Amino acid sequence: MGDMELTEYATKILQTRSDESRFCYTIPCGRDEFEVRDQHVHFPIKLNTGICSCGKWQHSGLPYKHALRVIYHQRLQPADFVAPCFKGKAYKLTYAEHMLHMPDPSQWTSGNLPNILPLLVKRAAGRPKKQRRRGPNEARKGKRHATVKCRLCSVLGHNMLTCASRKKNPCN
Repeated sequence: MGDMELTEYATKILQTRSDESRFCYTIPCGRDEFEVRDQHVHFPIKLNTGICSCGKWQHSGLPYKHALRVIYHQRLQPADFVAPCFKGKAYKLTYAEHMLHMPDPSQWTSGNLPNILPLLVKRAAGRPKKQRRRGPNEARKGKRHATVKCRLCSVLGHNMLTCASRKKNPCN
């Protein structure tokens, strides 16, 4: 990992936020100030100072979807706007020092503390879920046929059993 490369965690978060930023719209306001529309909400952004009105960029150190939309609009690299703590140099400095090994549990000093036992896990009632939990940007599994077409009247939206023309003419 190079000194200016992003950590794996930062890369994953930026990818998720980049996918979310596709639904935002950028409006330049002059100099390095922009306004990003996310659904019906407008967020002012100052790119040169790293400020987004939602506050998530300042809080986490990683550009949020509003700021990423502006960064992509300006054809810049998102890695340049990430806090230094998410880059390779900080990662290497974190683990640069030697870490001491833990002694065997039999050599630990005993305290007068009670043993903490894990919680009893009860199995939930009912049948377990069949489908796995999907990610926030993953498409839902749909039905095979989204629209139903009637065989009698060839109209979309209902089937032969619920057709109004069948109820009028019970011979069909």
